[in-house]
Amino acid sequence: MKKTLLSLLLLGGLSANAQLASGSTAPDFTATDINGVEHSLYADYLNQGKTVIIDISATWCGPCWRYHGTHALADFYETYGPNGSNEVVVLFIEGDPGTSVQSLYGTNTSSDTSTTQGNWTNHSPYPIIDDGTGAISNAYAIQYFPTVYMICPNGNVTELTNNANPPTAPILKSKITASCQTLTGAVNKARFDAVTTPICQQNGVVVAPLKNLGTNKILSATAVLKENGNVIATKNYTSTTGVSLFNTTNLTFPATNFTDGVHTIELTEINGLTTLPHPETATQDVDIILNNDTQVGNNLTVEIYTDFYPAEASWEIRNNSTNALVASGGPYTRGTEDQYGGGGPDANTTITSTVTLPDTDDCYKVILKDTAGDGWYFQTSNSYDPNAFRGIKILNGDNVVYEKNVNLAAFSTANFAAALRTVSVSDAFQPGANKAFSVYPNPTNGILNIQSTENVSITVTDMAGKTVFAAKDIQNGGTINLGSLQKGIYIATMKGESGAQNSEKIVIN
Repeated sequence: MKKTLLSLLLLGGLSANAQLASGSTAPDFTATDINGVEHSLYADYLNQGKTVIIDISATWCGPCWRYHGTHALADFYETYGPNGSNEVVVLFIEGDPGTSVQSLYGTNTSSDTSTTQGNWTNHSPYPIIDDGTGAISNAYAIQYFPTVYMICPNGNVTELTNNANPPTAPILKSKITASCQTLTGAVNKARFDAVTTPICQQNGVVVAPLKNLGTNKILSATAVLKENGNVIATKNYTSTTGVSLFNTTNLTFPATNFTDGVHTIELTEINGLTTLPHPETATQDVDIILNNDTQVGNNLTVEIYTDFYPAEASWEIRNNSTNALVASGGPYTRGTEDQYGGGGPDANTTITSTVTLPDTDDCYKVILKDTAGDGWYFQTSNSYDPNAFRGIKILNGDNVVYEKNVNLAAFSTANFAAALRTVSVSDAFQPGANKAFSVYPNPTNGILNIQSTENVSITVTDMAGKTVFAAKDIQNGGTINLGSLQKGIYIATMKGESGAQNSEKIVIN
């Protein structure tokens, strides 16, 4: 948490009275959600014997966005709400009158007093209410965002936020069971968490997190991976211990050849049932990111552009298929300019690291982390620049081979893309290698030195097999200039007068 939320609430014109105490009687309200549906707290829900959970948040609030990103309310709603056992109601209420309805969809208007964290309608199956006048927030005397209340059918209120630590789905279940009513819940229900799969080459592996939203364990499941509606891979899951409610297991599909298109994962069987009781959560879009052209050597420079809170920031480079950690950095030095660790020598600066990836042909992904969950964007008020670069740049020599600007983004852990495909540099590229002939340096900016024991002819082809350069009768110590070629990987074939031949990969930066 990086801001004093109380001061922001007062600026927004909300109540400065004491927070509504647990055990109080819930103030009634009637409000219309962003889809035009009216909700009356007592008439529609409490008087019908249902427990109501209300999350009063603000679209600019980083901790609120982090809580939204946990999907705790969405998971609970899917199990116990109208699409599950229909025992509980969840209402999201945007409680700051200084924000617009548009900010709920991830965009701002000129009237907005703060910048929205993103599209709040994503992963929100429950109703969303814009408290445009602040009437609900004032009635519940909100002092900080987010504030989560549990309202039992008898009208008794319990605050569940617990000092800005909103409740998980299991805690919601235990609190309601202890104080309000016994819950039944849905059975044989699951969904896939959002899947973003970076793939360096067209043949790649998709890992899909399957979350159980049913009160019984998942002991078996079958899922299919589709491309443009056609099944291209199948994964079966069986377990004697199973996956319990609100827990997740990863389904790893076999290596698959991908093309550009629409990709989805679909659950086709759960616990022996091929006709799913809850098909509405059985399908999930997959964002397949094909990165075939970002080809680099294995010696890299990583530049991290921090915000005002460097102690919250860290990064990793992992093998894309095995998830093995090959490089990392942070968290960085904590400052003392405020209680949250702001400032210090690593704040709002560039931190450089040198990374050597394994000397093999492989693919890698970049992961950025922020422990506060509100991204790498915060700067001091007197130096705020909305266009400032905050994020990561990776260089191979002088060339930027990957960059991600996360200014104004909110995330706790974000796997942004498969950034790199390294190409091994064998000993044959180095001077003095035990080869009849070789070239160096590699990677190269274009000039290659020839080391040979006899005159050679050289043919250079691209990865499609097209000849892009050829030369004859090159002596030991000679050079060739490939500076006119585009950056990328090429094959150099060297043939001597004796008939000896050697082929090597070349990386041009």
